[in-house]
Amino acid sequence: MNQNASNELAPVARQATAREFLSVIFRRKWLIIGIFVVTTITVLAVALTTPTVFSSTAHVLIRRGEQQNLLTGYRSVVNDWEADLASEIEVAKSHPVIERTRELLKEQAKGAPVRVNPRQLDAEVKGKSNVLALSYQDGDPAVAQQVCDAFSRAYIDYRQNSMTLNYPKAFFDREIAKVKADLEMWTERRRQFGLKNAVVSVPEQTRMLFDLQNQLERRRSDLTTELAQSEATVNAMQQLRDQPESDLPTLGVENVAGSIFVLRQKLLDQQARVALIRERYRDDSPEVVNATETVRTLQDMLKREVNSRVDLAQAKIQSLRAGLAVVDHDLAGNRVQLAGMPAKEIALEQMDREIGVLKERYRTLSEDSDKARVTEKVTPTINVVLLAPAGSAVSKTTRDWIRIVLAPAFSLVVGIGLAFFLDGLDVTVRTSGQAEDAIELPVLAALNDRRRSSR
Repeated sequence: MNQNASNELAPVARQATAREFLSVIFRRKWLIIGIFVVTTITVLAVALTTPTVFSSTAHVLIRRGEQQNLLTGYRSVVNDWEADLASEIEVAKSHPVIERTRELLKEQAKGAPVRVNPRQLDAEVKGKSNVLALSYQDGDPAVAQQVCDAFSRAYIDYRQNSMTLNYPKAFFDREIAKVKADLEMWTERRRQFGLKNAVVSVPEQTRMLFDLQNQLERRRSDLTTELAQSEATVNAMQQLRDQPESDLPTLGVENVAGSIFVLRQKLLDQQARVALIRERYRDDSPEVVNATETVRTLQDMLKREVNSRVDLAQAKIQSLRAGLAVVDHDLAGNRVQLAGMPAKEIALEQMDREIGVLKERYRTLSEDSDKARVTEKVTPTINVVLLAPAGSAVSKTTRDWIRIVLAPAFSLVVGIGLAFFLDGLDVTVRTSGQAEDAIELPVLAALNDRRRSSR
């Protein structure tokens, strides 16, 4: 029985009534109204003060792949599609393209040129394609279209002229002129070296010098032999001159003049005749005297002939010695020239090697220049194509009235929720339910508030 009594005395949980909800709302009405008003004013201010922005767009098709060089028409294609087009987006928004856009606007501006804001330029890829959308946003639709058109043309111009390989005329002209000047310098240096050292073809001249040396050595040998024979002949003739009665040395009859041999033979015959006459006559007889006088005459003739022959032989010896000296001089000069040929050959080989390298380089540069010209003319270099020019600008900031209306409505919900949250934090007892919860006893009666009438 006590258990039943305790159950009857236990408090029963109450549920909040609609009146209590309304009372909370009325108590926090200024908070709710304030949030609603502030939100509504803010949304309207933002919507009404946001300027209208117009955007114009141009579409460009990008041919992927880059030409490696002007000597071949081969174009390498990178398989990374995203990397390729991401790079193109950065190229489109790069500083050179923006500067070129400003230049084009200055060229076509009649008055003050249109100012370009790089932050309002944009480029994006159209889906999974190679099409690039170039756009520009501005408050004036005419300006947006004008800048977008200049932007697309600047990008195409930069892509075609600055990033596309063209014939490098300055490079080839500079390199060919440099090689030509070096070739002329080395050719002139070789010519001056050849004139100074009297060389044209070292192997041929070396062979000729060896041939000349052999000839000079043979000539010297002949002159030495002839000189020895002439000296021997002179010695024999001097002995014959000093001793007419002596026998000639064994030089051979051909080495002695025929007249000397005849005179000597006659002298010997006459001496033999004088010896026979002396046997028959006295020394003072006319026959002996005449025969003796004839011997003396023959001796004088033989002596004069020998003297003349000795003089001639000595003159020949002097000539042979002079010739031998000339040959020795020529041999010494020839040996000097032969000794200097290796150094000259090395110097000429170095010059010829430099000239050969320069000629080959000149030929290669000329061929590469012609090949680059031909490749440039026959290889298409267009890698970007304008698909659609800058179109009419369209508004990008339209007012969404639905969102403008929903924002204050959501602010009411937030305000009511905040009101109940703050009311829950308030511990003031205002209702019978709060009183029952506070003292844990049932409320028996409640008196309503009465306003006193003013008199």
